Amino acid sequence: MSVRRALELLRRAPFAAPIGCAAAVAGVRAASGVDFGSARARAGFARGHLLDVVVYLPGGRGGAHESEAGEDLVRLLLGEELFERWIGSVVATPTVRGGLLTVINENSDERSALHIETLLATVRAAIDGLKLGLTELSFDASAEAADWFAFELEPLPAKDYAAQDDLLFCSTRVPELKKSYLRAEPFFSGRFTNSGALFAYLKFQSAEPTPEGRLAERTRFEELIKRSLPGAQGGVVGLGLGLRYSYIDVALIDPDCVTERLLPALRAAQITKRSWLMFCDSELEHEFIPVYADSPPAWRG
Repeated sequence: MSVRRALELLRRAPFAAPIGCAAAVAGVRAASGVDFGSARARAGFARGHLLDVVVYLPGGRGGAHESEAGEDLVRLLLGEELFERWIGSVVATPTVRGGLLTVINENSDERSALHIETLLATVRAAIDGLKLGLTELSFDASAEAADWFAFELEPLPAKDYAAQDDLLFCSTRVPELKKSYLRAEPFFSGRFTNSGALFAYLKFQSAEPTPEGRLAERTRFEELIKRSLPGAQGGVVGLGLGLRYSYIDVALIDPDCVTERLLPALRAAQITKRSWLMFCDSELEHEFIPVYADSPPAWRG
């Protein structure tokens, strides 16, 4: 695995395309018995830059069955790529069937909902609006003075830890991104940047026995990464210490910088064998780049 290969996997993922409203409604009705032919929907951004969708179902009874059917409907209407990378939750909520009492019973959110056939265009417009407002990270001298946010966590002791499950303390320049990853929400780098950067992290077991030694060691590798990812190649966006591992979060812009500069520098600095570059994107959660050819496999849980 390489960063270039990881980016190719994201770009060429075999997602099913959206299908038309009539076909989607018919398919869901045949599979679940729920008829969304007159349904309306609205979508709004929630935490982690994910869109939550509410489907208003005339004559619905509420409950998990209708929401599950609504989720299937939204997946068909949007296509798998938008659904997997941008949708946080789908809830179907019952509403009156129509007639003279409809206006009386509607709430403001429901009145703003549009027929489900417009959902794809609505979601695309919302994503375009979000992207227009994204502030791109810089990695020049001003990055040193950027606002950093700190989090404290309470991991449970375990034999080993997948991802960042042992994290005790972390600081980050991108708090919404970090919280989204730690909450194990669907993660897609493209929700947080327009630059094409891939968010990843160096995970390594410390060679130092004391907290002070581990902190100094991580600082040394942080400076090494900054030197290895100059300017437009990427940079450091977060730091963390766990019960067993240490972490340095990075944004990778140049797909070849890891194999050409970063990994050789880490090996020359004698980072421990239990060291890997791991990816934040959900679609890459089973992929990693070992720092050494003989590094053991990363623990996956």
